[in-house]
Amino acid sequence: MVENDPVSPPPIDERSIHNAPASVEPSLFTLKEESQIRVVKAPPSVMSKRRLYRVVVNDVDLTPEDIVDPEFVTLDERFIHAAYDSKARSRSDAALKFSRSKSRTAMVMDGTKVYATTINLDDIHIDHTLNTEEGIESSDGDVSLAPSAFYLHKMNPITSYPPEILITLKETETVFLFELPSVSYDKGTAEGTAIEEENAYYEYITVGKGRNRKMVTEETQTKVSITQTRHTLATRPQKKNAEAFASMWDMHDTYSQIAKTSVQEEPDEMVMYQSAAPHLLRKKKKKVMFCLDLLPESYTAFKEIASTPQYLDAVMLTERVLASLEYGTAQKRFRGLIKMDPLSLDLVYIYTLKPLWTLECEETAGRPVVDITFNPKNPNIMAVGHGKYGFADVYNGIVCVWCTKNPCKPERLYRFETALTSVGFSEKNPNWLACGFFNGDVLILDITSYTVKIIAKSKRNTNPCFEPIWSITWRPIDRDNEYVMTTCQDGRINRFQSTKTHEFICAPMMRISTVEGKLKGLETAKTCLKADVPITRYPAAVCMMWHATVEHCYLVGTDEGCIHKCSTHYLNQHIDVFRAHAGPVMDIVNSPFMKILIASSGADNAIRLWIEGMDDVIMTLLCSTAVTGITFCPINATILLSASGNILSVWDLRRKIHMPCAEYTFGGNVILTWIRFASCGHNVYVGDTWGRVHTFHLEDTPIPPFFQRKLLDEAIRKALCTRPQMLRQLDKLIRYRERTKQSI
Repeated sequence: MVENDPVSPPPIDERSIHNAPASVEPSLFTLKEESQIRVVKAPPSVMSKRRLYRVVVNDVDLTPEDIVDPEFVTLDERFIHAAYDSKARSRSDAALKFSRSKSRTAMVMDGTKVYATTINLDDIHIDHTLNTEEGIESSDGDVSLAPSAFYLHKMNPITSYPPEILITLKETETVFLFELPSVSYDKGTAEGTAIEEENAYYEYITVGKGRNRKMVTEETQTKVSITQTRHTLATRPQKKNAEAFASMWDMHDTYSQIAKTSVQEEPDEMVMYQSAAPHLLRKKKKKVMFCLDLLPESYTAFKEIASTPQYLDAVMLTERVLASLEYGTAQKRFRGLIKMDPLSLDLVYIYTLKPLWTLECEETAGRPVVDITFNPKNPNIMAVGHGKYGFADVYNGIVCVWCTKNPCKPERLYRFETALTSVGFSEKNPNWLACGFFNGDVLILDITSYTVKIIAKSKRNTNPCFEPIWSITWRPIDRDNEYVMTTCQDGRINRFQSTKTHEFICAPMMRISTVEGKLKGLETAKTCLKADVPITRYPAAVCMMWHATVEHCYLVGTDEGCIHKCSTHYLNQHIDVFRAHAGPVMDIVNSPFMKILIASSGADNAIRLWIEGMDDVIMTLLCSTAVTGITFCPINATILLSASGNILSVWDLRRKIHMPCAEYTFGGNVILTWIRFASCGHNVYVGDTWGRVHTFHLEDTPIPPFFQRKLLDEAIRKALCTRPQMLRQLDKLIRYRERTKQSI
């Protein structure tokens, strides 16, 4: 049915499409329109427009279904377009006639009115220069202005001054800013003779032969000290009444004793310097000292008894018994009386370090631990040396002798004016303790005495060292005699020995020289090109270790990162040298199960394992900071402990080497300076910069195997699996040592 249109187009159906001229090739797809049409004025919908067409393939209707369900429409289908604008617009008659003549039929489908047009949308021209907001009133006209976010201070007018100002000048006392008094005297007088002697001595030390004297230049950096002023308000003290009774005889004895007290009035010693401390600006008071004759006879007798060695020995035994009441369980675990059951079902390998006790006292609080040594005859006795860790620190030296039977208080305490750097017990005489100091002195103490008893001491005329002694060891000469071996900051390795005249004579053994050129071992970055300077420089000998199999050989680690192999038979040169670290070598230890395996720690945050006879490093264990100490476990060949910064790390070479198996962090701003295993293998000693020696018990570790060296060899070969040439070198080295009957 056609409405309002006298001429309707003929209906288009499928037959009309198939009856097209032969020149037009029919398509596989055909479109089909509905036959019922009528003209409407409603705007079309996109989905409704799609419904006008049908897709027929081989007489089969394959028109896709609508994506949007018409019964459940969630959003309005409003597609804004110039051709589908639904707003009412005013149109002229010509425009209406044009739309009627060019419009196609509109259809009704599912009750929806659509509008179809044949207008080409590309012919529509939109003028973008027109103002689309013309005639629209802004709604912001009534909004009040906000106050400014900036505030400017009010500027006061410039102060005006009177035209004339009266100034009165008065004379004051003369203030001397600089004064250079004359120091010239008449020749021949006593003052003139003294001036001539001073001038001659000055010319001798500046121009004459005195200028060729030995001088040492040292640099230091002052420590920054931050102070803060604080004020507080003290609370009001509470008072209460108390009663006391004193007889006439009590008052008589008191006043008679005060009358006999010797009190001398001293003149006022006020210091007029502003930089002096407040207590120096006050008058000194004489301390009241009672005469020994006025004290009771019982106190005098006790003082005489208390200084005897017999009484001190009895007190020491009593303190050991009392300490066992508090540390009884820890001491049983320390001595191995509480053991782990190897057949337990709840075994876990988490490498637990259980704290037993901490060796500390008031005298050593804040004084860094520099070295610890164990008595060779009694492993329960240990000597701890306290010195200084930083170069600018100022501390006196203290040696404490501790016993594990009394962890509360040291049984011996010796004080020295110079800071200690190293200590070592003698093997032939277990009561002798060798001590090295920061100024290069070496002495031997007898620890059987409660006071400082020096057996031998180096002299300045025979000891050329005046710098710190970093390591000190004992070495036997024959069955009854032994000597002391030391390493110094200036690269000297000296030998000290007592003679029949009881003199402690120093004999130079070696002096480490700076290495140049390319070395075997660790590959480091090339140094910059520099001009040759005609001087000889000696690196510091930081640590030392005697060879495990060759008695006359020893290894020395320097601050250049090199390890020198030296011998007591060659006093002028080393046997071998290799670079182990990119920084100073801090510690060198030897594996107790494989004599050719050496571990070194350095300031380059690394632990490196070496095999004697091979140039390249075997393993590298990385830490967070500089590694100050390492130690091998005496009962488990693959367990290694290290101290770096405030972290104590536990390594197991057969499990993993890229990270520790367990780490323990110490609180506070503390640095671990020393670490060693006890001879039993389960206990660990750790020293820090606060003067404390921590004792731990290592638990929850794998059961030690029967063939320890075989397990360690497997761990090394596992680490070298990616370097077959190193494995071949290792096999060749082992075969050579077995053929020559050398221990591995």
